[in-house]
Amino acid sequence: MTRLNNEEGLSEVIGFIMILALIMVFLSIWVVYGVPSEGRQQEIEHMDYVQDWFTQYKITADSLWINYDDVNNYGTGNITLSNSLVLGSLGGATHSQGLFMVLMRPFGSSGTISLEEDGSEFIEIKNTSATILNESMMRIQYDSSNLYWIPQSYYYQMGGVFLRQTDGTVCRIAPLISFSDNSEIANILITDLKMGGSDMASISGEGPVRIDTVITGRAEAATVPAGLGHNITITLKDESAAKAWMGILRELGAPSGGITRGGPDGNLITISGVDTINYQRADYTVSLQSVVAAGA
Repeated sequence: MTRLNNEEGLSEVIGFIMILALIMVFLSIWVVYGVPSEGRQQEIEHMDYVQDWFTQYKITADSLWINYDDVNNYGTGNITLSNSLVLGSLGGATHSQGLFMVLMRPFGSSGTISLEEDGSEFIEIKNTSATILNESMMRIQYDSSNLYWIPQSYYYQMGGVFLRQTDGTVCRIAPLISFSDNSEIANILITDLKMGGSDMASISGEGPVRIDTVITGRAEAATVPAGLGHNITITLKDESAAKAWMGILRELGAPSGGITRGGPDGNLITISGVDTINYQRADYTVSLQSVVAAGA
């Protein structure tokens, strides 16, 4: 009888161990496949949110210069528009469960929002004897630190929105440049962004960040008349950005035989064959503020 009891007890132990083994197999499969899949989906959804944010920011910036009264110096000039952007796929959310539960869900990614104005990107209008215009092309840029999805960056520049990935850069929303049907007239609005307010050039981490934008002025429209042999040159940060600009400028109607890409690093775009150039500059001040820090 004692031997029979021992065998029954041993069977129960073996059964319990097998159940634990099955649970561990299931948990291992979930950690290896389920957690990365869930994390990837969260990061994809967050990057879609970032794209929508930049689209909304472009609309906001456009509304400021469209409604600005440059004659009486009023309108949207005294209005600060604030946009909140959440850094990271979890938005700074924390979970109080133990270590086991932490391992059963994906880690949240982080991100960096920055004002890029190092002077390496600019647009020029030149003729055979002089430089008529030379303006920097500052970026507002978000760089993701994704853990499960491909790293991506979105940035706003010259009224356009661009997406940069490891395989190249593409234009999501066209910049504020247009050409006439015959490509003889170019219209350019230069969005001159300056850092101000908090003087913070970048904020990294997780959680919400506030981006404040105010228009400080809009220059009168100017025209470079025909017959001066002028060119438009755009210097970009790298070849990838230049390819994206090259593609969208062609779509916008730049002279097919008058647009080239060159320079030592392939980052210089030259547009020739345009008879008349109309240009205008809108001046903005942009500042970054950590919402968490503000409420601390």
